[in-house]
Amino acid sequence: MAFNLLLKRFAFILKTNFRRRSAYPKSVWFIICTEFCERFSYYGLRTVLVLYLTSILQYDEDESTIIYHMAVFMAYFSPLFGAILSDSFLGKFKTIVYLSLIYAVGNLVITGSSLAASFSLNNQRYLALLGLVLIAIGTGGIKPCVSSFGGDQFDLPAQEVYLQKFFSIFYFSINAGSLISTSVTPELRKGVQCFGQTSCFPLAFGVPAVLMLVAICKVYIPLIKQIINDERCIIFISGKRLYKIKKPESNVIVTSFSCIYHAIKRRLSHVSSNTKKVHWLNYADDKFSEKEISDIRSALDVIYLFIPFPFFWALFDQQGSRWTLQATLMNGRIDFLNWTMKPDQMQVMNPLLVLLFIPFFETAVYPILAKIGIKKPLQKIALGGFLAALAFVLSAVVQTKIIGESIQIPAGEGQLRIYNGFDCNITINSTNLPVHKLNSLETLELIYKPASNENSFPIVFIADPSCSPNLSTLNLTSSVSIVEGKATSYFLTRAKDKLELKRIGHVDDLAKLKNGNPILRILNSDDLSNKTLILKEKESKNTAIKINIKSLITNTVPIGKYKAFLDNEFLSDLNFLPASVNTLVLQRSSEHIDSNFIVLEKGNFIHIAWQLPQIIVMTAAEIMFSITTLEFAFTQAPTSMKSLLAAVNLLTVAFGNLIVVIVSEVRFFENQAYEYLLFAGLMVLDMIIFILMSFTYKYKNLNDPVSIPHNEQNKQN
Repeated sequence: MAFNLLLKRFAFILKTNFRRRSAYPKSVWFIICTEFCERFSYYGLRTVLVLYLTSILQYDEDESTIIYHMAVFMAYFSPLFGAILSDSFLGKFKTIVYLSLIYAVGNLVITGSSLAASFSLNNQRYLALLGLVLIAIGTGGIKPCVSSFGGDQFDLPAQEVYLQKFFSIFYFSINAGSLISTSVTPELRKGVQCFGQTSCFPLAFGVPAVLMLVAICKVYIPLIKQIINDERCIIFISGKRLYKIKKPESNVIVTSFSCIYHAIKRRLSHVSSNTKKVHWLNYADDKFSEKEISDIRSALDVIYLFIPFPFFWALFDQQGSRWTLQATLMNGRIDFLNWTMKPDQMQVMNPLLVLLFIPFFETAVYPILAKIGIKKPLQKIALGGFLAALAFVLSAVVQTKIIGESIQIPAGEGQLRIYNGFDCNITINSTNLPVHKLNSLETLELIYKPASNENSFPIVFIADPSCSPNLSTLNLTSSVSIVEGKATSYFLTRAKDKLELKRIGHVDDLAKLKNGNPILRILNSDDLSNKTLILKEKESKNTAIKINIKSLITNTVPIGKYKAFLDNEFLSDLNFLPASVNTLVLQRSSEHIDSNFIVLEKGNFIHIAWQLPQIIVMTAAEIMFSITTLEFAFTQAPTSMKSLLAAVNLLTVAFGNLIVVIVSEVRFFENQAYEYLLFAGLMVLDMIIFILMSFTYKYKNLNDPVSIPHNEQNKQN
C-alpha cells in the first residue's frame, strides 16, 4: 500500500515537472526563428544596398542616398497598413504569411537584378527598384504583427513570467540577425568574386533571400523535429496547429482615425452653435464612448511630442548610407589580423555596441544622470538628440580630414599650368615669363600677377631635336591667358606632324568632389582617342574599370591601387587617394606609349577606426532616445491605444528618412562635411523646440501591469 502511494506520488511529481517544462508554448520558437531569418534578410540587404546602387546600378551618391532612404521610408510607413490589415481583416497569422511571401519575392527580384548583367542598365534598375518596393511592403507589413502574435501564444496572467522571457529572446533574435548579417554580407559581397566582377552582390543578396525562404518554406530541421516531432516542417506555417490564432477585431487605428474625422466634421458643422465642448474631440460623443474619446485624447498628447522625432531618425539612419559612403574613402586594413574591414562592415559596430551599452547605461550612466537631475524620460530623449547632433559634428570632422585642403590661389594672382604631352624636352620663351625648360611628360605650374582680370600674352614653344622623328617643325608661337584667382591649363600635344596647344576649358576648375571620390582626367593625342584605358585592382584578377579614352574628359574612380593598361599594353601602376585630383598624360612614341600620372590635389587615406567615435556617440544617442521613446510611448498611452502609439512611433522613422531624401535632392553643398554640420545644427534646434514642447506635458501614472516589450523599434539599424 505504501509502495503504491509512493509510486503515485512519484508519477505525480514527474507529471508536474513535465507540465512545467511544457509550460513555455512551443509555437513561439517558430516565431522567434522566423524573426531571426527576417532580420538577417533585412539588415543584410540594407548593409550592402547603397554600395550596390553606386557600383553596379551606377547611381551617383546623392541618388543612391535618396533611393536608400526612400526604401527605409516605405518599410516604416507600411506598418500602419499592416496593422490595419491584421487587426481588421486577415488576422496576424494570415497577414504574416501573405506579406512574408511578398517579402521573399522581393528578395528574389533584387537578387535577380544583380544577376541580370545582360539587361540594359535601365531595366536592371527597374528590376532592383521593384524588389525594394516588394521588400518594403513585406518587412513593414509584418513588423507590427510578429511580436504581438508571439505574445498571443501565452495565457495571461498565468504565463506572464514566460511572456517576459519571450520578449527578451525575441529582442535577442533581432540583434543576432542584425549582428550576423552586417558581418557576413559584406564578406560575401567583397570577399567572393563572381560573374567577372570584383564583387559578388548576387551572393550578398542571395543568402538573405534564402534565409527568408527558409523562414516560410519546407525544410528539414532536426531541432524543430525534436520540438514538434514532425519531420517535414515550415518554420512559420508548420506551427499553425500549435498557434493560438485570434480572429481580427475592430482595429484601434481605424477607430482612432474615424473618431478624429467625425469630431472634426461635427466641430466644423457647429461653428455657429452656442454649445461649446470642453475639447474638440468631445464632438464625437454621439458615436463614440467617453472612454474611447478619453483614450484618444491621451494618445494625441503623446503624439504631439512625437512631432520633432523624425529629425533624430534622419541622422540615425544615415549610418547605412552617408557614413557607409564615407567609409569607402578610408583605409580598413588591420595588419595584425592580416584582414581588411569592408566599408559596410562598420555597421556591425552599432548592434554590437547596443548589446554592450544597455546594461552599462542601466547600471552606471542613468544613476549618474539621475544625480544631476536628468531622470525623466523626456529629459533622456532630449539628451539623446543632442548626442546625435554631436555624432554628426564628429562625422564632419572626419570628412574634413579625408578631403583635406584645396589649392587656394591668392587674390590678385592667377595660376598657369602647361602639360607637356611629348617624351622629349620643351623650352618655353615669353616676354612676360622667364625661360623654362619643360621635361618629358611633365607639368609646369606658374603663379602670375595679371594686369587685369584676364591677361593674355604671346608664348613660344621650342621642341628638343629628339622630337624631330614625329614632327615636321619644332617651333610653335601661340598665346596663353591668366585669369585672376583661377588656374588656366594648356595641353601641348601633336596635331598630325605639328605642335598644337590646347586650352583646357576657360579655367581649370577641376575641384574636389563633394563625396571625396578621386577624379581622373586623361590628356592624350588624337591618335589614341580610339583606345580603352583598363584599370585592374592589384588584389584582383578581374577587370575593375574600363574607360574610353577621350581627351579632357574627367572620370570618377574608386580609391585603390591599380595596374593601368591601354588596351593590352601595360602603362604603369596608379594609386588613387581619397579626394584626389589626378591627370594622366598619354603620348605615343615610335615604339611604345609613354604616360605620366600627375596628382594635382590629394586628400588623406585615414584609417576607418576614425569612424568609431561618431558610431559610439550615435549608439549612445540611440540607447537614450530610441528605447526611452518606446518606454515613454508605452507607459503614457492607455492600454487600448498602445498599438496606435507603436504605429505612430514607426512613422517617425519613415518621415525621418524622407527628410534625408529632401536634403539630398536639394544638394545644397559642395562639401559633404557641410551637409553633416547642417544636420547637426537642425538636430540641436529640433531638440530645443522639443524641450519647449515638453514643458507643458504632465506625466500620467496609468498603473498598467503589462510589461514593456523590446520590439523592433529598439533596434533600427
